[in-house]
Order: sequence, then C-alpha cells, then structure tokens
Amino acid sequence: MLSLGGFITHPVVLTVLAVVAVVGCAATIWAILRSPTKADTDAIAQQIKDLESKVTLGPEYLDGLPEAVNQKLRAAYQEARILQLEGYEAQSREKHEEAIDRFTRALALAETDSQRAALHLLRGNSYENVSEYAEAEADFHEMLRLAANIGLAREADQVRGIAIGSLGNIHFHRYQLPEAEERYSTALEIARRLDNRASQAQILGNLGNLYMRRDRLTEAEESHEMALAISRQLGDQRSELQDLGNLANVYRLRGENRRAEEQYRRVLEMSSRIGYRLGEANSLLALAHVVDLGDPRQEGYCEQALEIYTRIGNREGEANARSQLGFVYAQRGELDVAEKCHRDAMRLFTGMGDLVAGADELRNLALVHVLRGELDQAKEAALAAEAIYRQHDIDGKRHDIMRQLLEGIERTERQQRDGGEEV
Repeated sequence: MLSLGGFITHPVVLTVLAVVAVVGCAATIWAILRSPTKADTDAIAQQIKDLESKVTLGPEYLDGLPEAVNQKLRAAYQEARILQLEGYEAQSREKHEEAIDRFTRALALAETDSQRAALHLLRGNSYENVSEYAEAEADFHEMLRLAANIGLAREADQVRGIAIGSLGNIHFHRYQLPEAEERYSTALEIARRLDNRASQAQILGNLGNLYMRRDRLTEAEESHEMALAISRQLGDQRSELQDLGNLANVYRLRGENRRAEEQYRRVLEMSSRIGYRLGEANSLLALAHVVDLGDPRQEGYCEQALEIYTRIGNREGEANARSQLGFVYAQRGELDVAEKCHRDAMRLFTGMGDLVAGADELRNLALVHVLRGELDQAKEAALAAEAIYRQHDIDGKRHDIMRQLLEGIERTERQQRDGGEEV
C-alpha cells in the first residue's frame, strides 16, 4: 500500500494522563488471588498508579472501577488494567491479548452500566491495538447502547462521545472515510461541549489523518497543529510525537521532503529515548517513504520497522512495511520476492477489512506483472483493483495512478500486436 508512513490514530479515551512517559521496566504482573486481602488490592492499586505515571495512554474511566465494592470485580479489573498498561508501555502483543481475556472476565462481574461501558472501551482499545477491528467495533457499539441507560446526562454524553469517536477509528482503518468524518465531527462537538481537552486533541489528530487521506492538506495541517498545541499543554508526550509525525506526513505529501525527513528523524530520536516502540516503527517506515526509491537505506528502514510491528502485533503497520519492501525488491529486479511482499500485505489488509488497501496491493501486483511482461495477469489485477475503488467511490491520486497503469498496459499490448518493442 502507498501509505502515509504509518502514524497511528489516537485511541479515543476519557482522560489522558498529563504525564511524561519515561523509560522503565514493566512491573511484574501480580497474581490475583481468589479472595484478595485489602493489602493485596491496595498494593495492586499502587502498581497501577506507578504504571500510569510512566504511560501517557492511561485514562481514568467513568464512575471509578478501581473503587468498586465487589472485590472480585475490583481484582479482575486491576489485573487486566496492569496488563493493558504494560501492553501500552512495551507495546507487547501478548500483553494486550492477555488484557482482553482479563477485561472479558471483569465484564462478567460488572454491576453497573457505567462499569460495563468502561470495560467495553478498555477491551475495544486493546482489540484495536492488535488490529482486531470487528471485535473492537462490537465493543464500541455496546458502549453506545449502554450510554442510553446511564442516568447522569454528563456521564452518558462522555460515554456516547467516546464510543462515537472510537467507531470513527474503525471506519478510518477500513477506509470508510465519509462515515469516519461524520463520527469524528460528532465526537469533537461533544468533547468541546464537555470541555474535554484531551479528547479534543485526539479527535483533531484523527481528523487530520482523515483529511490527508482525502488530499485536503491545508485542513490536515490545521487539525494537526491544533492537536499538537493541546498535546503540549497537557504534557502528553506520546500524543505530541504522533502529532509531529502526522505533520511530517503533510509536509511529505506537499513535496517538502527535506522538512519531512528532519521531522521524522526528530520523532524517531524522541521515541527511542522514551521507549515508545510504535513511534520508532512509524518513524522508520516514514523515512523509508521519504528517501528516494533505490536509496540503500530504504531496505534497512523497512526491515527495522517490520521487526517492531511484528513484535508488537500491529498488523496494519506490518502490512505497510511489507508493501514498501515490495517496492524495494521490485526496484532491484527481485520480482519473486516483491510479489510475495505485496501478496502478504494484501492478505493482512483484507484480513483486517481494509479492502481499499487490499486493492492497492492488487495494483502493486499488477506493476510486478508488467515488469515481468505478464500483461494479461497485470490487466486482470489492475481491473480487479479498479472495481474495488469504484465500489468505495475512490478518486484522486489512486484513480490517476490506475488510469496511467491501465493506459500503459494497453499501449504495450498494442505495440506487441504491431510487432513493436515492449515499453
């Protein structure tokens, strides 16, 4: 896929802790006993607090699950929360999956709709982190249903706004851009009405990414600048890095490659310093996009990014890295390896429900077939991609690239029929 370089959308949460993430070892996961003592739960609560002081993605939720009277619920929640926070800190696939299991157990013990909504958000965010979008979507829809049953108007609005913004992320991942924009706009209106600055920053960042996908670069830059200003006010360093990376994407799309490269390197250095592995991977892949095709550094950037994405279980990033590697190998004439990279990327994208990105890989496979002189296979792949673009009302750059590709294939076919040389 010809991506923007992979800077992540912000998960929509109630309150992002205004703290700076620092490098540190993840705390040991506590073994929660069937009947924990007060000393046990107090110690676990302190462990959560210690982890939250290191992680900028640690929100506070609704009516205070840590203070739940039901000790089994409190213990299950706390164990799951530790796993998720450690997952955010280390970006560990295994810990997010364990967190999903614990949040599922906690849901069975939840006593109020507020508690259930909080747990569905937590589990949905973990699902989104490992690119399980259908499961995340189900959790966010359940939050919307629960919001209607919450008696306090402000709390119900908070739940509804978070759920709507989170569903916007799912639409964005699937390239359902009109639906994503509608969700983000509604969520932003609610966040502004509630004066929730953290949510405003997150949604503005997501809207900026959406505007980039729709080639609305002026609006994209304005949204990312507003998000960056709020992230800095809150002291949210990871969100600041995401905003800086997304602004670099805007610069690159405008052709300001030197300015973009400088900013990507800055984000890479800062991400490495605070142990933000996803930020490192996103920066490395972005650098692979900004250097010239054929630059010897490009393969190294892609391989490093791929290794991190694979380790943390980020399938979207893995797919983007494999796609870019396909271009690297095609440039070197290693067409079998290039084909495998694009097929692997297509499998990952379609498995996540991103059919447009899957179509991009069909188009990329068509280019590989052209380089081999396999014009029938090239045309078949290109037409299949074009059909998907039409189904999703895709125009702009994708349409232009596809038109040029099909015209080139047809021109080569004519030359072959006329006995001329291949192009």
